[in-house]
Amino acid sequence: MTARKMILVTLAFLLPCDFVILLTRSVLRTSLGERFLKGATVMRKLAFLASVLSFAALATGCGGGTQTTQPPLAPRSVSLSIRDNPPAGVSVLSFEINVTGASLQPSNASKPAVPLVTSPIEVELTQLETEKALLDAVNAPEDSYSSISLTFANPELTISNQSGQPITMGTQTCQNGQVCEFKPSLNQSSVTISSTPFPVTISAGAPIGLVVDFDLNSSIQNNLSVTPSVTLAAVPAQPSNGEMDDIEGLNGSVQSLSSAGFTLQDSTSGQTFTINVDNNTQFQNFNEVGCVANNFSCVQVGQIVAVEHLLVMDNGTLLASEIHLDDAVNEEQLEGTIVAVNAATNQFQMVVQDEEPVVPGVNVGNLVMISISTPAQFAVDSDDLSGAIPPGVSFASVNDLFVGQEVKVRALIVSSPMTGTTVTTDHVKLHMSQFPGTVVSVNAPNFAVNNLPALFTSNGINQVQVVVSSGMEFEGVSGGSSLTVGNNVVLRGLLFKTAGDPILVAKKVRKR
Repeated sequence: MTARKMILVTLAFLLPCDFVILLTRSVLRTSLGERFLKGATVMRKLAFLASVLSFAALATGCGGGTQTTQPPLAPRSVSLSIRDNPPAGVSVLSFEINVTGASLQPSNASKPAVPLVTSPIEVELTQLETEKALLDAVNAPEDSYSSISLTFANPELTISNQSGQPITMGTQTCQNGQVCEFKPSLNQSSVTISSTPFPVTISAGAPIGLVVDFDLNSSIQNNLSVTPSVTLAAVPAQPSNGEMDDIEGLNGSVQSLSSAGFTLQDSTSGQTFTINVDNNTQFQNFNEVGCVANNFSCVQVGQIVAVEHLLVMDNGTLLASEIHLDDAVNEEQLEGTIVAVNAATNQFQMVVQDEEPVVPGVNVGNLVMISISTPAQFAVDSDDLSGAIPPGVSFASVNDLFVGQEVKVRALIVSSPMTGTTVTTDHVKLHMSQFPGTVVSVNAPNFAVNNLPALFTSNGINQVQVVVSSGMEFEGVSGGSSLTVGNNVVLRGLLFKTAGDPILVAKKVRKR
C-alpha cells in the first residue's frame, strides 16, 4: 500500500501544488528605499509570499504488486507560508511575479523531490500585506526533508517616484512625481533554502508551518533588476477541530453550484476551488441585489464574491465561514490604490491591483483614470467594522477620496486614448487599505502612526490615527494597549479622510 498525505501550501504569496493547498500571504510593509533611488542597494522587505504548506490527511492508498512501499503521508503535517517585508521610501504600488515551481527535497538524496508547484502562478503581492490567499493543494509522502527550492519568473513593478530625481531602467525613465510601470530583469530565477529550519519532518503527529520571507530590500538591485533573496522560518501549526488554517480572503467569480457549496475562480491566480458551506456560514450584502434571505440560496453563478475566513480542513476540503457579495452577475470590477484625486473633474487615478473578472484593456499594475458618472453610488465594505466607524466620517462623494485609499469600482466603459486608460464608473466602494507605519503615540486602545510610505508623505499625510475595533485581529502583540511608541506595525483597515489626520478603522494590526 502507498499512503499519501495532502500538503497544504499557503503563500503569503501562494504556491500551488498538485494536491497541495497553497495559500499566499504577502506583507508589503515598506516602500522602496530612498537610498536605492540615490544609487544604493536598498529596498524594504517585501514579505511577498506567505505560502502555507499544510498536510491534510488523505485517507487514500494505492500501490500493489511488487512495487516498493512509499512512506505514508501524515495528516496535517506541514504548513508553508510566504510573506513579504515591504520596502521603504518610494512607494511600491504593485509587485507581480510568477511562482513557476516549488519542491521539497527529501533528506535521502536518492529520493526524488516532491513537487509543490508545477505550473506558473502569478501573484500580486501588495494586497497580501496582512492576508493569505489560497492557491492550490498537493500530496506528499511522510518523510524527512532537507531543503525547499523555489523558482520565479516575470517580475513586474509599479512605483510612485517621490525621490526628487528621475529613476532609469534600461531605456525607460520615471520622472520624479510620476507613477511608472517597470518590467525588471530577473538575475536569478531559482532559490534553494537548506538552512534553518531544515531538516523538517512531515508526519501525522508533527504539524509544522514554514514562512518564506522575500526580502525586496536585498532583492531589487541599483538598476531595478531582481535577484531573489529569501529566508525561511518555522512556525507551529495550530489545527483545532480538524481545521488546518484560516485564510482571510479569497475573491472571484462563482462558476457552478452544488448542494454542498460552489466552485470559485480566483481573480488573482485564475485557479478554481471548491468551497463548502454549512449551517454556520454567514452571508452578507446579498440584500443589495434583492435577496433579503442572505443565505446560500442567494448565491448565483457569475456573481463576484469574497470568501472571508476560509477554513482549510485536515481532509483537504475548504469551508467558508463568511461569504460577502462584491457585485452582481456579469459585472466587471477593478480594485486598486488611489494615487491622485481631482475633485473638480469628478475623477481620480488609481493603480490596478485586481480585476474581477478580467477587464479588457486593463492589466494589474496599470495606472488608470477613473471618471465618476452622475449619479454614482458610494459604499463602504465594512466587513463587520460598521460599528467602529467614528461619527463624522463619511464616504459619499469624490470629496471623501484621498491618496492611499483602496477602492473597488464597477467598470462600465473602458477607453484607451493616447493619454492613457480611462474607466467610467457609477459605483465606488471603499475597501481595506494596507500599509506600514511606526507607532508615534498611544491613547489605549487607539494609537497613531507615522513613518508612512512615500505615497502618503509626498501628499502631505504624515500621520494616521488608528481606531481599534472590538473584533480586531492582532499578530505579534496582544492588543492596542500593548503597543508602545517606536513599534513598527503593518495595518489593515478602512481609511477615511478627515479635516485633520486620516482615520484608519483597523481590522488587523501586525507588529513587526
